[in-house]
Amino acid sequence: MYPLLLWERVRERGVNLSPGAFAKQLRRNMTNAELLLWRYLRGHRLGGAKFKRQQPLGKYIVDFVCFEAKLVIELDGGQHFDSAQDRLRDDWLRGQGYEVLRFWNNDVLGQTELVLERILQTLPPSGETSSHSTRLPQPDSQVAGYPQPLSHGGRGDKSQERMRWRCRRGLLELDLVLGRFVERYAGLDEQQKVVFDELLDLPDTLLWDMISGKTAAVENRQRALLELINAA
Repeated sequence: MYPLLLWERVRERGVNLSPGAFAKQLRRNMTNAELLLWRYLRGHRLGGAKFKRQQPLGKYIVDFVCFEAKLVIELDGGQHFDSAQDRLRDDWLRGQGYEVLRFWNNDVLGQTELVLERILQTLPPSGETSSHSTRLPQPDSQVAGYPQPLSHGGRGDKSQERMRWRCRRGLLELDLVLGRFVERYAGLDEQQKVVFDELLDLPDTLLWDMISGKTAAVENRQRALLELINAA
């Protein structure tokens, strides 16, 4: 006998929810890793692709899906290690023509840029997605239902792209200002790059207050770089 799906286990305990209603509950209670990844996937931010979160597909609810690219993204915690249910789920999704990418939660939280690069590499070039396109299953060398290790090899000099990812912000105004300035990143000297990296570690609201002049920068080197950002 196959294990029950999550929403089926909820129903078995006396809570009568359809997959669609349960998906809405999941959207309201996303994990920290899901919230972080959604920040980069929403609004066509990644490669122009349109993603949906906590979406019913057949009898399953997937974490993220891009229907046009036929791509499903699943985030896993330790309870998913070598999960038979995940393998059944992935086999069914691949049988429907979807490619499935799985990432550990701690990779999303600690190696966000690498996770985004892996997703971007899997997406077709912008404008080439099609709701009628099909994808071949992953090679046998990738184990179904088990997240693959993130590779650092072959990345080359990705400092500019890394900065682009770091400049993606929840505050629209901040996102626009940093998006303009990051195009000048390659022209900064090493000290300015260090300061810029430090500024990006600040919370969005504090960084925006410093850029807009509501909060004064403590250090001269920060003030100098903030002037460059405002001039961009």
